[in-house]
Amino acid sequence: MRSCSQSLLGIAFVLALAVACDSTDPPSNDGADAAGSDGASTDAAGGTVSDGAGGSASDGDGTGGASLARSACGLPLFGAPGQAAPSGSVGGLEVIDWAGATFAVSYTFDDSNSSQISAYADLQALGVPMTFYLQTGKSESEDPVWQQALDDGHELGNHTESHLMEADGTDIDAATMFIEETFGLAPLTMAAPYGDDSYIPLAQERFFINRGVPGGSMAPLASTNVFNLPCYVPPTGATTEAMNAPIDTALSQGRWQIVLVHGFTGGSDAAYQPVGLADFVAHVEHAKSLEGGWIDTVVLVGSYFIGQKLVAEATPTTEGDSTTWSWTLPPHFPVDRCVRVKVDGGTLSQGDQQLTWNEHGYYEVDLDAGSLTLAP
Repeated sequence: MRSCSQSLLGIAFVLALAVACDSTDPPSNDGADAAGSDGASTDAAGGTVSDGAGGSASDGDGTGGASLARSACGLPLFGAPGQAAPSGSVGGLEVIDWAGATFAVSYTFDDSNSSQISAYADLQALGVPMTFYLQTGKSESEDPVWQQALDDGHELGNHTESHLMEADGTDIDAATMFIEETFGLAPLTMAAPYGDDSYIPLAQERFFINRGVPGGSMAPLASTNVFNLPCYVPPTGATTEAMNAPIDTALSQGRWQIVLVHGFTGGSDAAYQPVGLADFVAHVEHAKSLEGGWIDTVVLVGSYFIGQKLVAEATPTTEGDSTTWSWTLPPHFPVDRCVRVKVDGGTLSQGDQQLTWNEHGYYEVDLDAGSLTLAP
């Protein structure tokens, strides 16, 4: 795994005493959504808190990030410090939900709309890492605000070049090429224009996640199709209270809520179902105030969601008094990702590397290693 400075991936909200990484790297990139109408409906919820934003960091895996309180693999440090290592009977492996948070939220923006650009300072002031899906055929995608967003720790993703109703691989690849040439890195996630199902097979060939527009949210270990992730799309002019409802539900149910906004009222970009900027800001402040949540980019929360399933659902093999779990990462999965686990007792290792207990209450498992062994 990379050093702390190499693996910082974005700004996250940390609701517990945290220990900051030693340094940061220059920013990286990952995002895109398309312009026009993305017919979508929805429901869901999630989200919480951190500390600030800004500062660039780069990982070369599709996201930018600031120097916040994160572990070496880029996850926020949830959980109270001072917890003793487990000393019970060998066994009881458990992958921790949402890296130790109670629920998760990701804010996504589609279409490179001008009202997003004009509102960027207000969005950045919230201190929440967000995902911007760029429709790269629009002149607005050339605005310097997107490089600033990347430097500030947000994700840039692929929303195609032309926002076609029917998927076209050439159009998707053109958007990726634009992002690579403009920002120096390849996007890892995409958002399908209109949420059309024709994008699902093409997304599978190019990314590890595609956000769709079906309503809903995700529980840990859910069988959700990661190439058609659900989200909540606020109705036109949604009030703060209306936007808060799915987040409150995510809190109560321990789920991951993705939120999709196309733009803000008062602009001239004809954004699909725009909402008031003041209402949205008040809503995010509400999400930040909820205890136990994790607000972060799609690439970060999504990689944890997938990684947890891989490890939790791996079939263990036994040799002597050792048990080993093995898994294979899906294509296009980001490097240097990890999940957090706990056991009743025993020693965890990956290869010849024994894992170190983190006093916040877990061991961190390197997903790139592809296996984990528990022994006395």
